[in-house]
Amino acid sequence: MPSQKKKTLLPTFEILFENKYVIRGELYPGLAPNTVGAFIHLANSGFYDGAVTIDGNKNALLQIDHLEKKAPFCVDGEMPLNDCTYNTGKLSYGGLCMFHPNGCYSTRSHFMIVLQNTPRSINMLSADYTFFGQALEGLQFARLLSCYCWDKYNQRPIYHKIQSIRVDTHGVEYPFQTVPVPDRYP
Repeated sequence: MPSQKKKTLLPTFEILFENKYVIRGELYPGLAPNTVGAFIHLANSGFYDGAVTIDGNKNALLQIDHLEKKAPFCVDGEMPLNDCTYNTGKLSYGGLCMFHPNGCYSTRSHFMIVLQNTPRSINMLSADYTFFGQALEGLQFARLLSCYCWDKYNQRPIYHKIQSIRVDTHGVEYPFQTVPVPDRYP
């Protein structure tokens, strides 16, 4: 009788906005185990509660982070720019990427949802950012929010507040290793 392997479910996330919009998807620990572990820790500890969309970039990206609060740690960026060879996922519409500032090859908490599938933007993002998950539901809301991130009349940003981000790990633990926060990290 052949042995049956138990299939492990991918961790799934839910981003709930204060306006009740919801974005759901899955995380890929096989592509970016350290990033996924750190994201799960931040999400399930409540770190992202009260975070906001910080830039919409008109149908191209929806960026999410805190304006004042920063994660107390960094993780190595699992991306080609950082000589990472195991994150071979193909970024596409709905992909989640962990942001890193210019000159830093580690990531903290700022992440983006890709809303454009043009080859040029996807190739640039694939090399420069850690791909770690995929939004599967609610992308129409993400596109809408990305279009309304700037108040032209008052010349100021419009922040869409997040009520919570939670990840269902289906009982699996996802450890991660931190690195020191670089001096030049904003």
